[in-house]
Amino acid sequence: MWALVGMAAYALYRPHGTFTAGAVVVAAGLYELTPLKQRLRRRCGENVRSGLEYGLYCVGSSTGLMAMLLALGVMSVTWMAVITVVVGLQKLLPARAAIDVPVALVIVGLGIWIVLAPSSAPGLTSPM
Repeated sequence: MWALVGMAAYALYRPHGTFTAGAVVVAAGLYELTPLKQRLRRRCGENVRSGLEYGLYCVGSSTGLMAMLLALGVMSVTWMAVITVVVGLQKLLPARAAIDVPVALVIVGLGIWIVLAPSSAPGLTSPM
């Protein structure tokens, strides 16, 4: 499933500006707060009948974070590492609003930071 998503992202990816990057990051943070994200995250942590079904739940639960990778720079090792840790923790730990909401708000704040002061955003790579 992830290979298909990766191929689609590669085929559709186009360089973008920092305003677009910030907007995508804000949208990803807001997605983290939605009931859909929480439902997909719970289902990703459960045992389901098929690999495809499981894959769809897990892709859906990480869609916002993966979009951040495209927005922040596909070759940014810094952001690859940070987002890998967040995805891994979300996969391994149960959903808890006391943790998930502040993480989502930090993501929204990062997006706003990128829009307002892109040159000061850490690890932001310029579009190709």
